[in-house]
Amino acid sequence: MTRKTRLVAAFVIVALVMAVAVAARPLIGGAVCAGVAVEGVAVGGLGRDELVQLLTAWRQDYGRRHVVVYYGDTSFPLDAASIDYDLDAEATADEAFAYGRRGSPWERLQSIVAARREGYVIPARVRYDDAKLAALLAAWQETIDRPPRNAAISLEEGGIVPQEQGRKLNVAAAKPLVLQALRAGDVSELPLPVTPIYPAVTVADLRQTGIKEIWSSFTTAFDAADANRSANIRLSARRINGYILYPGQVFSFNQVVGPRDREHGFKEALEIVGGEFVPGIGGGVCQVSSTLYNAVLLANLTIVERTNHSKPLGYVSLGRDATVAYGVLDFKFANDTGAPVIILAETVKDKLKVGIVGREPLPVAVEVVAADRQVIPPAVVKKQDPELFLGETRVDKQGKPGYEVTTLRVVSAGGREIRRETLARDRYLPENTIVKVGTKLPPFSQRSAAPAPEKSRQN
Repeated sequence: MTRKTRLVAAFVIVALVMAVAVAARPLIGGAVCAGVAVEGVAVGGLGRDELVQLLTAWRQDYGRRHVVVYYGDTSFPLDAASIDYDLDAEATADEAFAYGRRGSPWERLQSIVAARREGYVIPARVRYDDAKLAALLAAWQETIDRPPRNAAISLEEGGIVPQEQGRKLNVAAAKPLVLQALRAGDVSELPLPVTPIYPAVTVADLRQTGIKEIWSSFTTAFDAADANRSANIRLSARRINGYILYPGQVFSFNQVVGPRDREHGFKEALEIVGGEFVPGIGGGVCQVSSTLYNAVLLANLTIVERTNHSKPLGYVSLGRDATVAYGVLDFKFANDTGAPVIILAETVKDKLKVGIVGREPLPVAVEVVAADRQVIPPAVVKKQDPELFLGETRVDKQGKPGYEVTTLRVVSAGGREIRRETLARDRYLPENTIVKVGTKLPPFSQRSAAPAPEKSRQN
């Protein structure tokens, strides 16, 4: 290498060292790299504490942000404070200050140079209460969601009730849209993403079947004051209403009504689990399946799957109930006739009415009767109670008897019995009588049990 070549190489090396030193100065100092911006505001050259002070001043604006979300004529105001929406000044400052200080020296240098030439924008870090936002979305969903209604024939009035389109709030899509609107700060109104749900049966479908003759109907009563249970009954009744079952098809209650959870619109109400009444999502749905079961029996259709409850119910007689549990117990029946039938289900005030309608009048008369009913007396379970004295007893819970009953379906034509069918032999468990038995010693026994004091001895 010649002397001239060595001098040129030395000059290049010195120049590179100086360039690196100039570019890497922010790495040595305590400032944000030049060209870095937060939400479009240049913050290069600021120290971390200065940047935190600036961002803290911005927090007031974030806390005052307000958006009105809406669907159609229904709107919901959303304040940032309602979900604790806030600018995270510390996290944002950390992100800005860390730019150009990560990776290898060469990667850091590249980042610093890129920011100087092209700029680098860091989005502000925000925080919010996810549970509060989820609660708001659930409340909006409860107001907006509506299941579709199939075209059907009214059991009360007899005319055709047209179909009605349903709708469902897309919660997964709504959440990021709401957060983006609050982040933008200049969005005053936000339309919610709502998915239309179309009915399975239209007026044209119904007319094409030629269905017009009511084969059977059955009515049960419910407590309209129990809002959640009533809502579950109305929702599941609406889902089976207008369902057309063609010849050879099997109706599955679970498949048509769907999962009983909050996502599908069901609410918490009492239901029987393990022989006890406990709160659960979808309580009340079994009243719809049981009412349908009776309508199906009276329409002389074939039962494919049915299970009785573990305890007697107030809305149907013994042997006339059909319990369901999604994924576990189903109620199924088959259309073994030569023509389609339609299921009708209506709720009016505190009454649920379910019917089966066909093309021609039902050619037979059907009667459902109970036979060989036996009472199962409740057992007496004694439990010790330290608050009661020995010999004392107290009935803590009065038991209820259980039953066994055989249910028959009697089919007649022209006034003459043509078939007698045993449907099931059902057993309903009794509720035990709970008796508390005292274990506490009476006062005199406690005194007599105490040791006598020793007499003093005198010599």
